[in-house]
Amino acid sequence: MTRSTFLMLGAGALLPAQSTSALGLFETAADVGNPELKGSSAYDAAKNEYRLSGAGDNMWAKADQFQFLHKKLSGNARISATMQFVGTGAVAHRKAGIMMRKTLDGNSPYVDAVVHGDGLTAIQVRETVDDISRGFRFPVVGPARFALERRGSVYSMWLGKPDGSFVELGSIQAPVAGEVYAGLFVCSHNVKIAESAIFSDVTIEPLAPTPAPAKKKK
Repeated sequence: MTRSTFLMLGAGALLPAQSTSALGLFETAADVGNPELKGSSAYDAAKNEYRLSGAGDNMWAKADQFQFLHKKLSGNARISATMQFVGTGAVAHRKAGIMMRKTLDGNSPYVDAVVHGDGLTAIQVRETVDDISRGFRFPVVGPARFALERRGSVYSMWLGKPDGSFVELGSIQAPVAGEVYAGLFVCSHNVKIAESAIFSDVTIEPLAPTPAPAKKKK
């Protein structure tokens, strides 16, 4: 199997707002991995923001535990959000971010754009069921606004700039294809406590299909 490969940097644009439902842009909120403390997700339509509370041991190694607010998504897309942790937190590596995941099992393949409680920013990936997770760290501390984008097998994390535009931090190539569960997550990194984060200005934008490789001339 081809392992994840780090790709190039780039630039992007701000995403548009969209219509909402009882859970905003999403369909379901659920705990993944059966954490000891149950999590929750709520949407405040007046403020156009989501508040997620989640516990769980971690999102790493061969299995995950976290609160996940999600919808099913196919094809190329970008999800963006402005995120802020609630409170100082008990663990430096509490996690919150944006994820695209094959199933709701704890050992599922996934790709996420994650911000840790201490400001560490990274893309994380598990390529196959029960595989070890890997992370690619970026030299950016705790961005307030960021995005996760999928174009074919290429997943990229984007940083929101003060002028409203985005710049690509970096990308990986991962075989997390087809329909995925896509959305927002929180993990406390401590099974005995729950941590919370607020996501605002969330957008989900379908992107153009990935062009087929050009045929070589004979």
